[in-house]
Amino acid sequence: MPFVPFIDPLYIIFLLPGLLVTIVAMFLLRIWTDENRRRINSQGLSGADVLQKIAQAKGFPISMAITDQELGDNYNPLNKTVTLSMAVANERSITSVGIAAHELGHVEQHISGSALMAIRTTIAPVVSIGSNLGMILLMAGIVIGISQLAWIGVLFFAGTTLFTLITLPIELDASRRAMRMITELRLLDATELGGVRKVLIAAALTYVAAVLQSLGQLAYFAMQASGVRRND
Repeated sequence: MPFVPFIDPLYIIFLLPGLLVTIVAMFLLRIWTDENRRRINSQGLSGADVLQKIAQAKGFPISMAITDQELGDNYNPLNKTVTLSMAVANERSITSVGIAAHELGHVEQHISGSALMAIRTTIAPVVSIGSNLGMILLMAGIVIGISQLAWIGVLFFAGTTLFTLITLPIELDASRRAMRMITELRLLDATELGGVRKVLIAAALTYVAAVLQSLGQLAYFAMQASGVRRND
């Protein structure tokens, strides 16, 4: 079986569940994020305000950075910096509150010693290299007909799948913590909580989609490696 994943119909079949969930997730994310981005929250808090209020209330020893990269919001546990996109930092919308609080959920995970977060931080640089190397080894093994080399490539790519599997519960937990902090500190009123919950649910679905896509790719690559073994 030739290794041509991007034109092999079977590859598309393996990826189909992940692709379908991705389409749904992106549709909901766009609809719910835009809808709640137009809603100014009752306290007029920007994402930067939310970051400051929660950090002060919880005693989080963090710094803030702002990026002009859209969807560039993240928390770096190595330098304890929360980076907010310019829109999230400045806009006083329900969406901004939810995204900023979600990143602070990651801060709380880090401070509380989340084992999964520590593992993800440790393996992230290795996974980045291993994913590309795995593809190279897999293709080389298939082309020259060495099953062991192909399987080594599959194992390297499996690190990427492991990374997505670890990331999913981390992101879900960060959203749970975000909702709790928003409620505890009364950053939104009761009528606005549903909107921020929608934004966080849609974002979580993108991580579910990533898991399904990675599992589909891994299964397809394993099938390809099995085919090489039969030809040895």
